[in-house]
Amino acid sequence: MTVLETAGVHGTINYIRNPVPPGGVPLTFVTEQDELSTMETLPGVPMWINDLRGQETSLDREGFALVPHKSAVADFHLIEEDAATDKLYSDEIAALVKQLTGASHVFMQGGGKKRYGPKATDRLEGLTNALPALYPHGDTIDSSALELAQRILDYVPGLSLDGRRWAHYNIWRPITPPPQDYPLALCDARTISPSDRETVVAHTVTRTIGAMKFDTAGYMHNPSHRWCYFSNMTPDEVLVFITHDSDPTRPHQVAHTAFLDPTCPPNTPTRASVEMRALVLFE
Repeated sequence: MTVLETAGVHGTINYIRNPVPPGGVPLTFVTEQDELSTMETLPGVPMWINDLRGQETSLDREGFALVPHKSAVADFHLIEEDAATDKLYSDEIAALVKQLTGASHVFMQGGGKKRYGPKATDRLEGLTNALPALYPHGDTIDSSALELAQRILDYVPGLSLDGRRWAHYNIWRPITPPPQDYPLALCDARTISPSDRETVVAHTVTRTIGAMKFDTAGYMHNPSHRWCYFSNMTPDEVLVFITHDSDPTRPHQVAHTAFLDPTCPPNTPTRASVEMRALVLFE
């Protein structure tokens, strides 16, 4: 079976087009101020994006999994607005990640991050870093993943990374009903080469920290990449995917990006989503 014989859509992946020569200054991405970014991604590359609805995937194989999960949160739009909602969602996602991965310890990073498609102007007002990222990326590079993990454990006496496997995960959920105009695409980790990655310094502003910058991974085009998504996701489903794993025998990082689904009916309300990130430790 060829790739084009599988279910899916023709999409556009906005790969990095200006990689930095060895020793050069890393590229930058300034959230919601593209004119200040040095990273160039346009025009995008047409790619077939496989629809894996009804197929089984694995954190240990592709690096991602679609998981049913009915949240007790009554209104996801209250995330980042209401402390009780943030705590409820953080606690239940921590329990989900622990059960799914078999980790001995799970540490959530905040209470969740909302994102809205560009047509949701009323929802976007007053938010920062709330648009979907439209280029393939990973949330960390190796050094920033280690720095983040160590910073988290600075607040946990008696625990360290020494001699144990540890990993970072992203947990992504649509909070609007299907179809989604900007679904999340994931690249099968088995099809990614280390040479595809490029360090991108992300500059953003958060409500709790203010201005910050962080080393992330961007990706350059490789025709071997296998892009995937799950059509018609509901708010009772989450995508869990690896953003860094210290075990070299497992998927290292899943590149991901929002993409415009050309098959989405016109005038469909733009998608909204919420994501969380977790550090997990294994015995």
